[in-house]
Amino acid sequence: MFVDPDGGATVVDWKTGKPPHGPAAMRQAAVQLAVYRLAWAALRGCPTSSVRTAFYYVRSGITVVPDELPAPGELAMLLTDCAGRRSDT
Repeated sequence: MFVDPDGGATVVDWKTGKPPHGPAAMRQAAVQLAVYRLAWAALRGCPTSSVRTAFYYVRSGITVVPDELPAPGELAMLLTDCAGRRSDT
């Protein structure tokens, strides 16, 4: 977690693996950052728009910032879909 000069914050998830390759992998990885953003905003009582997110890949020294993160409603749908699939098995 880094405090930004504008009063916002940046949540950085440090990774030891390789960066996502391709749009589908990036969308999938972005879900994790979206959850972190929501959690930090709820904890601090700030708008999600003031919370930035990034992955930092330690081995390659690459920082990846997804162009777009799933919105709270989309995250809720993803979780509901996952829960529904698990209860079907």
